[in-house]
Amino acid sequence: MMQALSHDTTADVIAQRIRSAILNGQFKPGDRLIEEELSSTFEVSRGPVREAIRILASEGFVVLRKNRGAIVTTPTMDDVLEVYAIRMSLGSIAVAHAAQARVEGSKYFAQASKLLERLSDSKVQTEANKMVDADLAFQNSIVQLGQLPRISDSFAQTDNDIRLFVRVLDIKYDTQDYQELVVRHTHLLNALTSGDASQATHLWQTHIRATVAEFTSGIAPHELDTVFERPLMRHVFDFQPLTGGHNG
Repeated sequence: MMQALSHDTTADVIAQRIRSAILNGQFKPGDRLIEEELSSTFEVSRGPVREAIRILASEGFVVLRKNRGAIVTTPTMDDVLEVYAIRMSLGSIAVAHAAQARVEGSKYFAQASKLLERLSDSKVQTEANKMVDADLAFQNSIVQLGQLPRISDSFAQTDNDIRLFVRVLDIKYDTQDYQELVVRHTHLLNALTSGDASQATHLWQTHIRATVAEFTSGIAPHELDTVFERPLMRHVFDFQPLTGGHNG
């Protein structure tokens, strides 16, 4: 259960509590966030709660509907593809930039190396949430190697989207997937160390496409044409239409 908060709690802290409740499943897609109930739960006035809901709406965690108020968002495959298109584009710029810098002396390189070791830890791999957090942290450290702070910040803003997708769309990974993930990340870090921008960009994009394939693995083959209906998404994720019914 969520705990009551003190009266000096800011809207940001309230937003964080509600965000966590959405990510851990306490609030489910389609649930209404009722200001009066939340105000009572947190023991604050409705003003900070209303502002917290606006914050969450700007982040895509809730949608504001006329006559219904705030509704916890229900992610779609269009949302998944858009977020991963963002991550592919921003990450490609960052790793190409990083490959041309001396990354081994960077604090982010040391951080990426430690996080790569964490991804290989059997104790981490037994808990999906820890694995997702470690993977996202590794990817952020890779992007930070590019020393492009605006790109790094924009990239990191998609982390909670990924967490929501994993939970709501019930994405599961097995040990083999973890091993492949670690191998992909190891090759990427090696490419950055050797200064091979072309290879680093290729490996980054390959990783993103593999991740999107995991998200779409449960969709029937004949339905994938619809998922990748937008020509840009077919191009970005290298999807080959099965029916020939769409023009790219």
